[in-house]
Amino acid sequence: MDQIDPYTYDAIQDGQLRLLSFVQDGEFLSAVMKPFPGDGTHPFTALSYTWGLGSNESWPLHIGNQQLPVLGSLAPLVQALRAKGALLDGTWWWIDSICIDQANLDERLMHVRRMKRIYRDAQKVVVWLGPQSDDSDRAQDFIHFLNGVNTAKLTTKALRDILLENQYERSWIAFTNFFLRKWWTRIWTIQEFVIPTNISFWCGPRELTRDSIFAALAIADRCSAPHFKGSVAFHHAFHRRRAWLLYESVRGSQKPLLLSLSALAAYFCSNEATDDRDRIYGLSGLATESHDLEISYTWSVEEVYLRFAQSFIAKHKSLDIVAFAGLFSASSGSSLPSWVPDWRARVRPLVVPLMASQSSGERVGNLRPPRLLGQGVEGISYRAAGPTLAKYSFEGSALLAHGFIIDAVDGLAGTPNIPLTQSSGRHSLPSGTEIPPEDILESICRSLVLDRGDRYLQHPMPRNFSRDFIQLCRLLLAEKSCAVDTKFKDWFDSIKMLRFHGQSFEDIVRRFQDAGTVKDPESVPEQDEYVQDSFFGRFFDTFGKMSLRIMTTHNGRVGIALKKAQKGDLICVLFGCSIPLMVRKSEMGRFTIVGECFLDGRMRGEALVESNITEEVLCII
Repeated sequence: MDQIDPYTYDAIQDGQLRLLSFVQDGEFLSAVMKPFPGDGTHPFTALSYTWGLGSNESWPLHIGNQQLPVLGSLAPLVQALRAKGALLDGTWWWIDSICIDQANLDERLMHVRRMKRIYRDAQKVVVWLGPQSDDSDRAQDFIHFLNGVNTAKLTTKALRDILLENQYERSWIAFTNFFLRKWWTRIWTIQEFVIPTNISFWCGPRELTRDSIFAALAIADRCSAPHFKGSVAFHHAFHRRRAWLLYESVRGSQKPLLLSLSALAAYFCSNEATDDRDRIYGLSGLATESHDLEISYTWSVEEVYLRFAQSFIAKHKSLDIVAFAGLFSASSGSSLPSWVPDWRARVRPLVVPLMASQSSGERVGNLRPPRLLGQGVEGISYRAAGPTLAKYSFEGSALLAHGFIIDAVDGLAGTPNIPLTQSSGRHSLPSGTEIPPEDILESICRSLVLDRGDRYLQHPMPRNFSRDFIQLCRLLLAEKSCAVDTKFKDWFDSIKMLRFHGQSFEDIVRRFQDAGTVKDPESVPEQDEYVQDSFFGRFFDTFGKMSLRIMTTHNGRVGIALKKAQKGDLICVLFGCSIPLMVRKSEMGRFTIVGECFLDGRMRGEALVESNITEEVLCII
């Protein structure tokens, strides 16, 4: 056979797309590739897939009298098109690894910036999940079965009675494996999933709709499916569903919606990226906020993260993004300063991972369900610095932030892996003053639930929370521990010796009981972690999911902090930051960020009117 020249790309103009159509199938596969206006006027199907699936070996695609090597992972797709009789049906395809000149960096960058529009304008998007496997048919059959169950409108108990039977165990395993396919894990495929209006999912020769997948996920969530609920597979799939529902709720409407890039980066932190710069770039098309971050692959990963944090602060005159650095801490060897979130860190993805993600926030926000948009009590928000804007400057990679140091950590409750740090208990109270035990317990309860009655931080803590909290504590003292969930027992054991104003927590509960203002405990409060508007549901969010720990301060206040907090860490309120931040002294009078913290009685700007504090500039490195 004569030698065939390698394919050479002709330059395309700004705004154009190359599209591909297969035209001949036989000894070899051939296609035509032409430029078209990228304004959506020419119908095309966009392919969403992962480059690394299948063999790394390429195969030849003939275009005219030239030959283009194509990713081996696309060979099973061609086979599926053949099986469907759709290979030569005249469809124009946009397949990025073929239609973009991968050797042209400028062209690649141009398409990265236009990715949202490409998937929005496509007449159809086909998600190629990969070839058929041993259990993929079982998984897809089970998805159809779950859709039938969904139409029956069964109660949660009835669902669990049916679907948790042993006969479905293999189906749940296949279902989990279906969502462990590489496509679900990749950061770039998130916007390719959310943005299109017409999308179908191909796995081998079979197809599924987005609606059928959503219905199956909703059922799996309700029945706490074994092997699936809480797994990596569940998070990858369910988070996409949540993002799409939010995006769809305002598509084409004038309803305001905040999908900030920082909230998206935090929520999808467990997804995979070949290039860690894409943890920002790959989600920028989904963000509804305007941001001034330029997309450039000439910057290092650290430069991209630093520039993103700086652009957020400059755009919003807010330091709320600094709170994320407590969770997304720079790894060893990183050149990032402590105040810049390192989005490479793997943390448990939560809808509201931080107080800075509060629903009322105008800069960060979260991915709460669409039904909750516009709900919440007006004026309920954390505003530790009041209405102030950030006062700051950058000195190299250091952040010089104006604010106040208002307190310091004195004692910290233990965790399953960290011992209790006892408080010194030297608090400045007037002589003869004694704080009633109920006031201390109320403050601890507010801290435990972040003074909110719901996980989306939209409603104030209701009065019954403190009653349920005290009741659970009293049940343990009354040696009725069999009635108390082990998670709360573990928490009680971790804090019972911590001193508040010189008294251990256990003694404070006993003093309250001995006061005789309440009867012996009889009723048992709600202790289902899935009842989210209960004390226990909120406690499980903060203690179980967010891994926070109760603290006492030098000034005698109660609060809650990240696990990595230490005795002596300073608590500051910085202008333009909604949440108090904890910092640690470093060399030469500088500081590093520990993370955000809750300080009871100092979450609504109270510190700004104290007479014994002075404004200072903190150099945070």
